[in-house]
Amino acid sequence: MNRKTNIFWLVFIVTPVVLVIVIYLSLAYYYKGGFNYGTWINNVYCTGKSVEEINTELLEKYQKPIITVQLNNGISQTITTDNIDYQLSFTTQLQQLLMEQNPYEWVKNMFISDYRILLPEVSFNQDKALVMIDSLLFIEEAKKATPNVVITLDEDGYHLLDTTKQILDTEHAKEVIYNALSEGESQISLLDDECYYDASVTEKMHETYELWYKIQAFQDFHFVYQLGNDLEDVDEKVVCDWIKINEDGDIVLDENGDLILDETMVRDYIASLASKYDTLDTTRQFMSTRGDLVTIEGGTYGNRLDQETEYEYLLNAYKNKSSETRIPEYEKKTALYEGSDDIGNTYIEIDMTNQIMYYYKEGIIQLETPVVTGNTSRKMGTPARVCYVYGKQKNRILRGPNYAAHVNYWMPVNGNIGIHDAKWRDEFGGEIYKTDGSHGCINTPYDAMSELYEMVEIGTPVVMFY
Repeated sequence: MNRKTNIFWLVFIVTPVVLVIVIYLSLAYYYKGGFNYGTWINNVYCTGKSVEEINTELLEKYQKPIITVQLNNGISQTITTDNIDYQLSFTTQLQQLLMEQNPYEWVKNMFISDYRILLPEVSFNQDKALVMIDSLLFIEEAKKATPNVVITLDEDGYHLLDTTKQILDTEHAKEVIYNALSEGESQISLLDDECYYDASVTEKMHETYELWYKIQAFQDFHFVYQLGNDLEDVDEKVVCDWIKINEDGDIVLDENGDLILDETMVRDYIASLASKYDTLDTTRQFMSTRGDLVTIEGGTYGNRLDQETEYEYLLNAYKNKSSETRIPEYEKKTALYEGSDDIGNTYIEIDMTNQIMYYYKEGIIQLETPVVTGNTSRKMGTPARVCYVYGKQKNRILRGPNYAAHVNYWMPVNGNIGIHDAKWRDEFGGEIYKTDGSHGCINTPYDAMSELYEMVEIGTPVVMFY
């Protein structure tokens, strides 16, 4: 082999090696200013990128956190970081990571990528943060709170307001929150850090507890009145008013230190039920077919509670702590139903202003007819009442001063006033009643009356109004 041939082979072998070395060293030099090949941080590809570039990309994935502070009783409050110069940064960690990497080891990353997870560093204005934490609502409220035990009364009965339990240690809580901010936490539980404590109970508090136990026992009563579809619960909301109190509103105790039942308040409760549900001979409101809400006073249809019987029954039930549902006794009961709506949806409606009578069955009009009611010019106008059909008779002779009239169908509704046919009339409706009306009865066309008579049952409500 001659010399030229040797040189050729030497160049042929050495040149690629030199080229590889040059490329290797060049890339090693390149990676001194950036991260090695195959480096991933928080799922961001970092090869060849500077600390500043990666920090910018990483921060794009983060927002200023909304920090939630978990208090006792399941309550939580959020903290905003807008006013404390709150900042996040990966710069220090990235610089440390860059210093630790060996740029000459970039080759191995071609086969095994380097995955890293970093958490951002937190910075904020310490003075502003302390002011912000100190002004948090629950911190301010805790500062003002005084441990106490108080019995209160509202529409739901007596309650015990006990502020001796789970008192917030504000100084410790502020320290926990500050530390959590420094560590970049978004969830802070003051319960986990023992920020709550119970206050010592004084002798006066003990006395309040003892009174509260007596009130609890007094209010422990569950009784229900059923009035039709209406239910009236006799529970702590009602029974709280039965505790005897003095003129100053303070609870009165007997010589044994026990609560006193004010029996007059039990009677007053029964009277309130009667006021609410008695419908016999009272003022009612009724939604008419013509579309207005009419007010009707008096009538023979309705119910009246037996207040004395119910007072005795309820008083005895309370003393025996008897839990039950009771349908009350009535002093008088002419309505088909009980409760606030004792008319129901089957009734006769007589609109005496428009001289029209309707019969509703289960809310649907079955009959509509003109009528003639009492003569108002002769002061015989049919009275506005809520009454009921208390009888049915065929072929009846109606008698009065100077008259006797035969009717085929007769349904008395209010004393001597009833609904009947009137064959002697050729016309019905309009304003006939003002000058040529009846003696008070509801004169009805024969055909309509014959239908109505067959459909209506005794006891059906009759609502008459102008």
